[in-house]
Amino acid sequence: MLRTKQCDYKRLYEKYVGQMYSYGKALGVDDDALYDLIHDVFLHFFEHQNEIVDNDNVKYYLFRCLKNRMISEKRKEVTMEDIDESDDYLFSIAVSGLDYIEEEEERKEIAEQIENMLCSLTGRQREAIYLRYMQELEYDEIAVLLNLTTKGTRKLIYRAIERMREQYGPVLFYFFLSNHFFPF
Repeated sequence: MLRTKQCDYKRLYEKYVGQMYSYGKALGVDDDALYDLIHDVFLHFFEHQNEIVDNDNVKYYLFRCLKNRMISEKRKEVTMEDIDESDDYLFSIAVSGLDYIEEEEERKEIAEQIENMLCSLTGRQREAIYLRYMQELEYDEIAVLLNLTTKGTRKLIYRAIERMREQYGPVLFYFFLSNHFFPF
């Protein structure tokens, strides 16, 4: 019985560690600290797996634990600076997946346009877009991660989408959301 749980745990780790790493990097956590945080989350998950209902969204649970651990570590380092209170925190998304475009100049131009599009958003908007479209979390799950209401989350994402559409046009925006760029 214990062996089965360990195998399931290993599969969960292998399935989500890359996505958690990507999310942590986007939140600005350095590699060494990030791996420690991820391992802490999985250790917590393993120790409390009997308390977690099977119907819970495991990915959401792991993301939430990772962000909570990161905030706890930040609070230890910084005096009372709360990442949840500000729209002005750093959240960077790496553009990838442009390899299928053969022309290097075109590839650079598209990457630059996408970077500019992302820079036009606040950190909180970038995080919401990332969680919704790259990690495919539900609005209510994102709301908890961002400390918002579900309605507030929908509004935040809507405003981010509108800003990108207005400034860069619908074609580039939908190209941006294509799975080619975010291979998670």
